[in-house]
Amino acid sequence: MNNHLTKDPVMKVLLMFALPYLLSSFLQTFYGMADLYIVGQFNGAASLSAVSIGSQCMHFMTVVIIGMAMGITISLGHAIGAKEYKRINPLLENSLTLFIIFTGLIMLTVLLNLDGIVTVMQTPTEAIKEMRLYLKICTIGIPFIVAYNVLASIFRG
Repeated sequence: MNNHLTKDPVMKVLLMFALPYLLSSFLQTFYGMADLYIVGQFNGAASLSAVSIGSQCMHFMTVVIIGMAMGITISLGHAIGAKEYKRINPLLENSLTLFIIFTGLIMLTVLLNLDGIVTVMQTPTEAIKEMRLYLKICTIGIPFIVAYNVLASIFRG
């Protein structure tokens, strides 16, 4: 399949780029739904509430990560399109360094601000303990979420 981004119809080009992001968003939503389903089968309303609220926090973080990773796609695409191949290695190195630092900061921020997140999200009192635990567990997975999205952005670029 040979696509030409400047000569093909605009709608075709937009769909070609938008569909993977849309699919990714749906998969993230289904991930939260799977958590809710499993917890709903074995625990009570407090746990269900905690997972519901916590998955919204994780969805927000994932969307921020995806948005930041799009910068890699754009920068790489620009360098490759301009045939400036010498820019690619420094761009990749800087991007990876930035995301390693960002991953550490976001994990640290979440872990140090669990009480603030619980308060801002107006978590019901009976669900606070479970939400804190859920967010701690999900925070462990943030490096994997970042790694997947950064690699996907590199390949798209």
